[in-house]
Amino acid sequence: MERALQTPAAEPPGDPEPGPAGVSVSAARPAEPDPAAAPGAEPELTAHPAPEPQITGSPGPPSESAARAPRAPRRRWPRRALRTALTILLIAAAVLGAAELATPPAERAPALVTIIDGAHGTVPVQVEPSWRVSQAVVAAEDSGFYGNDGVDEVGLVRAFWGWMTGVDEGGSTITEQLAKVIYTGGRTGIADRVAQVALALKLDGHFTKTAVLSMYLSAVYFGNGYYGVLAASEGYFGRAPDQLTWAQASLLAGLPQAPSLLDPLRHLGAARSRQGYVLDRLVATGTLTRAEADAAAAAPLDLR
Repeated sequence: MERALQTPAAEPPGDPEPGPAGVSVSAARPAEPDPAAAPGAEPELTAHPAPEPQITGSPGPPSESAARAPRAPRRRWPRRALRTALTILLIAAAVLGAAELATPPAERAPALVTIIDGAHGTVPVQVEPSWRVSQAVVAAEDSGFYGNDGVDEVGLVRAFWGWMTGVDEGGSTITEQLAKVIYTGGRTGIADRVAQVALALKLDGHFTKTAVLSMYLSAVYFGNGYYGVLAASEGYFGRAPDQLTWAQASLLAGLPQAPSLLDPLRHLGAARSRQGYVLDRLVATGTLTRAEADAAAAAPLDLR
């Protein structure tokens, strides 16, 4: 009998064909559009929130606008001023320390005064603070004499500024002037000023105020060849220093500033003008009243 030809049975439609490695072929096919959907409608997309970026490592460079942002100015001048002031103080301390070692001892001062007076035919005198001439000199030249330690800080600043500018601002105490007369020969250079400060500190530490004032009034020049208050009071007025009137004492106290230019025997007008300044200082310090000062300015001098 003839064998009946067997044809393979047709597979039902819709069954997926097996793909390689067991992968369904239909899974790889795109989904067919839903015939029920409206034509032209786009398929709905499910939105998923994007993950927030994680910053790792160091941040990047600042933006251009941030880089251009103005910075607050730093106030550096107080710090610089403080450093400058400290530097000046250290230098000043070092200079004064060296000057103290280089200058002679204070014990020699009375002998130096005696040498000066002996060379000009006079002798030292022990003054009293109550003498009119003593009070006038202190009021005119160093009103803080009895309270300072031989130097005046404000006066030192004025003296330094005067040295820098070439304009003499004064500022020396009586003790510094004594050092200037007996130790540095009246010189006013910067090295001499430093030496005078160091010597004034020594003198003030070694002698009483009355002794310092006595040495100064015994050695300072009053013009017309008169060294010391004893020679000056006798030469100008024919009186001892403790017998001078307020008019005579105030005139005499103004002469050491410029003894040749203020010599009352040659430049009475200039000497009188300086006398007026001394009397004003006596009023300012409370030693005289205004009425007493005016009376002294009008009183006769009885110059010889």
